[in-house]
Amino acid sequence: MAEKIQIDVLTLDSVQCAACGYMMESIAALPDDVQNMIQYSEWSIKNKEGIGKFMELKGRVLPSICIQGDLVFESLIPQYEELIDEMAKRAPDEAIKNRLLSLRDEGFNFSKIAENLEKAGAGLKTKAG
Repeated sequence: MAEKIQIDVLTLDSVQCAACGYMMESIAALPDDVQNMIQYSEWSIKNKEGIGKFMELKGRVLPSICIQGDLVFESLIPQYEELIDEMAKRAPDEAIKNRLLSLRDEGFNFSKIAENLEKAGAGLKTKAG
């Protein structure tokens, strides 16, 4: 498969901020087939690296989801179909776009949220210092 779709989630702290946690979970709950096509990370503004990413992506509000460097969902937690549609618009090639669109009716998979959040490093870089 070609390159993966990059998703950056700008947060205050996905552990202590409920809206930030829900934003991260909207990505972590994507089904396995979609997980294989994406690479995502949490960027907490509680640390220098997160502030840098927030500025680089021209963030305005928290939490926000950026797909392929585009601010797409600002302070609005997306529904499954909205996420798929926005990822498909920014897919690096037609094969990934078509595969994503074929999965549009699949829906969230809540059984692997914890595993997927851990894989993405969610909550690990949210402490100041």
